[in-house]
Amino acid sequence: MKSDTLIGPLKDPRFRLLWIGQTFSHLGSAVLPLALSFALIGGTGSAADLGLVLASSALSQLVFMLIGGVWSDRLPRRAVMLTADIVRCAVHVALGIELVAGTMNLAHLVAGSALVGAATAFFLPASTGLVPATTEPGVLQQANALMSVSRRAAVLLGPALATTVTVVYGAGWALILDGFTFAVSVVTLLLLRVPHTPIPRKTFTADLRDGWAEVRGRRWLWTNIIGHGVWNLCRTVFFTVGAMVVIRDLGGEVAWGAIAQGGTIGAFIGALIALRIKPRRPLIAANILLALGALPVALIAAHADIYLIVVAGGLMTLSLGLSGTLWDTTIQQQVPERKLSRVSSFDWLVSLALNPIGMALSGSVAVAIGASATLYGAAALMVISGFSVLLVSDVRRVPSVTPEPDGGKQDLSVLSKEK
Repeated sequence: MKSDTLIGPLKDPRFRLLWIGQTFSHLGSAVLPLALSFALIGGTGSAADLGLVLASSALSQLVFMLIGGVWSDRLPRRAVMLTADIVRCAVHVALGIELVAGTMNLAHLVAGSALVGAATAFFLPASTGLVPATTEPGVLQQANALMSVSRRAAVLLGPALATTVTVVYGAGWALILDGFTFAVSVVTLLLLRVPHTPIPRKTFTADLRDGWAEVRGRRWLWTNIIGHGVWNLCRTVFFTVGAMVVIRDLGGEVAWGAIAQGGTIGAFIGALIALRIKPRRPLIAANILLALGALPVALIAAHADIYLIVVAGGLMTLSLGLSGTLWDTTIQQQVPERKLSRVSSFDWLVSLALNPIGMALSGSVAVAIGASATLYGAAALMVISGFSVLLVSDVRRVPSVTPEPDGGKQDLSVLSKEK
């Protein structure tokens, strides 16, 4: 692929504005969890308080996700994202000021976190639908990859930035910094101009049913969404039981930190690779890549050498970063633009909904059947969730779309009707 194609999306001022704003926003979001950890555990000494604040955001996000998808198709997506970022900016600045003033209130943090989660539930489906409107079809995958590059780079840089700001100035200023990054996104969205074609107005329930019908009517779509939900559920075992085994038996906190950092680097490399490769059958490649995610889980279960686990953990997140870009691009190419955000909201909901269950129950399962058995079971389910989806012929036949001269897209809805 030519080098000018790799950065081709950035030549479009629309995508350039969106990318700059989201790069700052991702950096602030990467700062937030560590800043909250310092503020709450340092202030009250309670991990339970931190868990309550983080859980309120996650629960709110799940509750409002489908609502956000409907309104992101009804309204201009830029306006939805703009409103969400204004809310997130205001909440983080207000909470940061409260922390700086020394008047931290747990109820305010919980309520603010829930409000941010709700705003994010509107933002995510809208952003999935907005990316194709800011770039040419021929470089859509590169646009998604660039978005992923900035997100992964933020995860690399965010913790160091959060630690520095918190140590030097305090956790409140780290939250204010997060608010500033959302303000940058607000400015770029204000400057962005993209067309909006309103959908025929129906009741909310009817619009939601239309989105569900789009998912249900495409076998390649709903089978992958289910597979993603199962895969994410199993990955929670890696972060809970896997972390316990590594810290207890395979090298302690330093070893787990090396695995986490290797994973962050792997995800960044995966996003970079997505700039260059364009498989003819993206969903075959994406699901094979996801199946590779089982490797570090199985290696921890086998008490393998820690260096091997670090490499495998990097491979897991590399695969996730690459497969995620292929998946986002496929949805944007194959789903009608007017239903894109609703479909994305179902995808986000299923992908995230099982995570709290996995986090809550994986420890109990490990106590009941043993840590190694739990990890081996999770690894097996990750492989099954990836390869079983490939048994569906529709999944194997979804191509990487080559833009037509008139800018159209190939409609694969017919695949959902074939036996």
